Amino acid sequence: MRSKLRGIFLCGVAIASMDFGVAAAQDQRTPTPTPAPAPEWQEIVVTARRRAEALQDVPVAVVAFTPEQIEDRQLRSEADLQRSIPGLTIRETEGSNQIAFSIRGQTIDAFSGSALAVVPYVNEVQANGNSASNYYDMESVQVLKGPQGTLFGRNATGGAVLFQTTRPSNDQEGSVSAAYGNYDYVDLKGVLNVPVIADKLLLRVAANYANRDGYQHNIFNGGNNLNPRLGKLDRKSGRVSMTFNPSENLTNTTVVEYTRSGGNSTSVVPWSVNMPGSTDAATGLPLASSAAFLFSPALDTVFGPGAWASFVAAHPGVNPGGYPAAIARQKQLGAYTVDLTDLQSGKTFFSGRNHFLTNATTYDVSDDISIKNIFGWSRSRSHYNVSELGSPFLAICTCNIVSKDFGNLETTRSISNETQVQGKAAGGDLEYILGAYYYDSSSLTHWPQTYFELAPVLPPTGTTSSFRTRSRSKALFVQTTYDLTSIGLEDVSITGGFRHTWERVRLSHLPDGNVYGNYPTNDLSVKFDKPSWTVGADYKVTDDAMLYITHRGSWRSGGLNGSAPLRPFDASGAGALFKPETAKDVEVGLKWSGAVADRPARFNVAAYKQWVKNVQRTEFPIVDLDGPGPAQANSVAVTVNVPEAQVKGFEVEASILLTDALEVGGNLAYTDAAYTRNRSIVFGNLFVYDSYADTPKTAGTAYVQLKLPLDGRLGDLSIRGDVYSQSGQYFSNHYNSLTPDTRVPAYTLLNMRVSWSDLLGTDMTLSAFATNLTNKDYYVGGLAQGASLGVNAAAPGRPRMYGMELQYRF
Repeated sequence: MRSKLRGIFLCGVAIASMDFGVAAAQDQRTPTPTPAPAPEWQEIVVTARRRAEALQDVPVAVVAFTPEQIEDRQLRSEADLQRSIPGLTIRETEGSNQIAFSIRGQTIDAFSGSALAVVPYVNEVQANGNSASNYYDMESVQVLKGPQGTLFGRNATGGAVLFQTTRPSNDQEGSVSAAYGNYDYVDLKGVLNVPVIADKLLLRVAANYANRDGYQHNIFNGGNNLNPRLGKLDRKSGRVSMTFNPSENLTNTTVVEYTRSGGNSTSVVPWSVNMPGSTDAATGLPLASSAAFLFSPALDTVFGPGAWASFVAAHPGVNPGGYPAAIARQKQLGAYTVDLTDLQSGKTFFSGRNHFLTNATTYDVSDDISIKNIFGWSRSRSHYNVSELGSPFLAICTCNIVSKDFGNLETTRSISNETQVQGKAAGGDLEYILGAYYYDSSSLTHWPQTYFELAPVLPPTGTTSSFRTRSRSKALFVQTTYDLTSIGLEDVSITGGFRHTWERVRLSHLPDGNVYGNYPTNDLSVKFDKPSWTVGADYKVTDDAMLYITHRGSWRSGGLNGSAPLRPFDASGAGALFKPETAKDVEVGLKWSGAVADRPARFNVAAYKQWVKNVQRTEFPIVDLDGPGPAQANSVAVTVNVPEAQVKGFEVEASILLTDALEVGGNLAYTDAAYTRNRSIVFGNLFVYDSYADTPKTAGTAYVQLKLPLDGRLGDLSIRGDVYSQSGQYFSNHYNSLTPDTRVPAYTLLNMRVSWSDLLGTDMTLSAFATNLTNKDYYVGGLAQGASLGVNAAAPGRPRMYGMELQYRF
């Protein structure tokens, strides 16, 4: 087939040559101008299969960006990735510092204790930081979609996001930059690369400082509150990278990074509330409506006349109409103004510290065999107090007012090591990788909470969950790719991979938690082991086009939720245990990079269907955690396994250079996710899963980029504008039953960047940037507490942000 295509192509070339020859013979006096070289795409190299390959040659769905593309797209943090990567959702729950990746419907719920469904890696080592980050001096960003298991660290059912920091080079160079924008945004970066010993010892140092005032205004008590601005950014980070090449076949690169974060998070905003008497549409049972009942004049019906008035008098600034009135008021205020009680906002803060070390050693045994070892170590600590509901009433908070304990505290320490053997055999037709992986993490979690602060009518209920989780993972894996050309199947390759992983999770309640000693044991331990696999084939139809099909299966570990009662049962038995989540998929795709009307163009499309079992989701039932004695109702987090789900869809990317200076393109993702077996028993109650959270059905971006060389030594001008749009999305899994009105609307964002490089013949670049140019109010997730407290809150996105940046390279 391919030889026929080549024949047609060569025939066309010959005819074109004949026509050209006749024309030239007719007028030999006219010299033939030498045609300018046709513009070409910059080749993007990815490591999706743990070896360097051109992006268009990798037979799986991958999106990747070079340093220049990272700048053009204004990718400064996780929140910015969504508008450039089809099918990727960056979800928020409690605020701007609590984020999670979601790909093809696979994500991690807050307070679940689950392993990540989409795993981020920095320099091939799993990242464990507990806060949003910013990116600087990045070599590449790559996003792999679908179940991952055979090649990357820990198993994942959704995908992987790979960040590669810039490696030291043999050039003495550097850069400094300064940016300033609205909300007094300041962003300073510096990079210095030095070959200490040419070709042998290379050093690179990079640093970043970012600070911004809060963009969410708290008007509680007329603005006379303890924390009128939320969403403050204060981050300092430094990185040292060193490459040692003692010989031609041995390379060792070590990267050490430290980041310190401050400021505070944005607040969610009250979104919906269950009114007393409302019922579950699926079961007909009454919905939880505690917030609407207790924080309203209806309080008098339980505690007598004057109860509500005494509460309002003791809490200056609260809405006298109660919770329903606060919801109505918030609709008027929008996303960036909140009416948040001082009992919560006065203690709102965020403090994070992340230490990170990676070491990669590669030894080339021969031209065909190399051994690589990847070591990672990290330690992170985050302490934060956020508003879980964002209202003037304190129905729940990340604080124990009774014990004067404010803020969640989470610390994680991890160590990992992976050893690989990569090589070629069968005359180069067979490429293989085999290896072993080890991962050990220990995390300490301290979650204080208060429920229904109704003083002086009713004293608040305070509780604290405090526990340590230890997780160990071991795996052996192998993957091969065989080119079948030698057996007569020209340009056809097949791939097969297998991995077996053993996981162990241990949970220990700690003495500073309220439930310590209330159960027969303070420790539980569980073990799991399962295989992962991949099989696929790809066919290079022409030099420009490749077709592929792949089938993958993977899983993420089960575990124990430290907030739930410490019993060795799952949620149906009112315990802490949850089972592994498994996923398998089929993906077919086309990758094409050629020309349309002699203009360079690209078109990639992937279609898939994924089957998921025992989907891990968080629920918040009301239980008594305090053991024998008078019952105290608490809303606790438990992790539930929803029996089955299916996710299907497609993703398309296309771009074309209309002229040497003008590029247009875009992407589109369609995701149809649904629970196909959607009923679970949670602490004796039926939960029906009738919506699929954090998964917009459609999302896409269209962009235009213009690059103009200016006259003389003026420099080069680059203008990029893009429009991101997505459909509405749910932030709960019970929209039609337990948690109605938990869907945020569709939105569209306009972003722009103008860059003037080689400014007036110098090594400086001046840029102007803006995101959300129309200052659109929009929401990117939320926290649904409707099943327990009867109220739900939504998480705002970012308002319009703009600024200028000046960079100097040397």
